[in-house]
Amino acid sequence: MDLMLVVQGLAGVAVVITCGIALACVPDPEVGMRRLTHRLEQLPQVMLGRYIAFAGFTLFVALLGDLRVMAAWAVTMAFMAFADSFIYARLGKPYVKHLSAGLAASVMLAVVLAALISNGAA
Repeated sequence: MDLMLVVQGLAGVAVVITCGIALACVPDPEVGMRRLTHRLEQLPQVMLGRYIAFAGFTLFVALLGDLRVMAAWAVTMAFMAFADSFIYARLGKPYVKHLSAGLAASVMLAVVLAALISNGAA
C-alpha cells in the first residue's frame, strides 16, 4: 500500500473532524466552546497557543516557498482577520488592527497570485 494514500486518508479524517468542530460552534459559539470543553477564563492562554502555532506555520510556509501553499495561508489569515474585524465592529469595539491584518494578508495574496500567474503555475 502506498503511504501517500494513507496520508491522504488521514488528511481527509482531519478535514472531517475540523469541519465538525467548526459546525459545533456555528449555531451558538458559546455552547460550542462548552461542548468542546473550552473554558472562557482560559481563552487568553488558548489564544497564545494558537498564535504561537500560527507563527510557526507562517515560518514553515515562508521557508517552504510553495506559492500555492502561501496563497492558501494568506486566504486563511485574511479570513480570520476579517472575521474578527466584523465581530468587533458589530459590537462597536476597536477593530482597526484586525482589519489591517486582513488587508495585509489580502495584499500578500495578491502578490502571491501575481507570482503564480507570472510563473505560469496558476
